[in-house]
Amino acid sequence: MKLLLVNITDPSKEKLVTDILNEIEGVEVRKAPKELGAPKRSAAKTASTRRGKLSKPMNPQEKKFVKGLTQAFKDMNDHIAGKKKLKTLDEFLNEL
Repeated sequence: MKLLLVNITDPSKEKLVTDILNEIEGVEVRKAPKELGAPKRSAAKTASTRRGKLSKPMNPQEKKFVKGLTQAFKDMNDHIAGKKKLKTLDEFLNEL
């Protein structure tokens, strides 16, 4: 995935640029945070609350993927914190 930052100097053109980009398949448009500093980490949010209002809704396959990915990151964080023991690659491959 590539990230492209677009600066719109004329506020009246924001809707036009957003509409044009939304028409392109495979492009997601999100508004940047108001502050330009480093983004603050907040409590865990669901994927749908982090998505911008301008992006299209997720289909069921995308929702399932995001849910699985979120769970995988939680498991990884629990493993790093010592709360959970994950299998090694050898253990996983031996099960197959």
